[in-house]
Amino acid sequence: MTRSPAEPVDAAQIEDLTASVAALMRQFKLEPGMLAGSAYADLHINDVSLLKIVAEPGDWTVRGLAQSLSAPDSTVSSALDRLEGRGLVARRRHATDRRVMVVELTADGAALAERLRAGELDNSRRMLARLSAQDRAEIVRLMAAIARGETD
Repeated sequence: MTRSPAEPVDAAQIEDLTASVAALMRQFKLEPGMLAGSAYADLHINDVSLLKIVAEPGDWTVRGLAQSLSAPDSTVSSALDRLEGRGLVARRRHATDRRVMVVELTADGAALAERLRAGELDNSRRMLARLSAQDRAEIVRLMAAIARGETD
């Protein structure tokens, strides 16, 4: 990114970006109130984030999930309780360290995680389809820089 950390952000740009993000949320049905009938229906935001992470390769523990989400262990445990109650995740003892609980998706959990991912990819495809190839590359580059926390 080209902005230095000391450079002030224009108030009009802040307003415009906030309005644009809100419009995108509504248009692509990303707001919680518009999720009825979608793969996100009846899921707490922590549940969605947790499902996405557990769907990634690796042996996931409560502590590892908490670190990935930058959340307290108790928040992750509460989300796991909800997801386990719905039959979307299962906890089991680690094979070599019985003190550690490993979290895995069930078949239903894996199917839901795939539906969530497919929905996200479809939304991104629809958003990018409105732009020229050059603008697509630029917005992807800029969003990735923001996500990485880059300042220069």
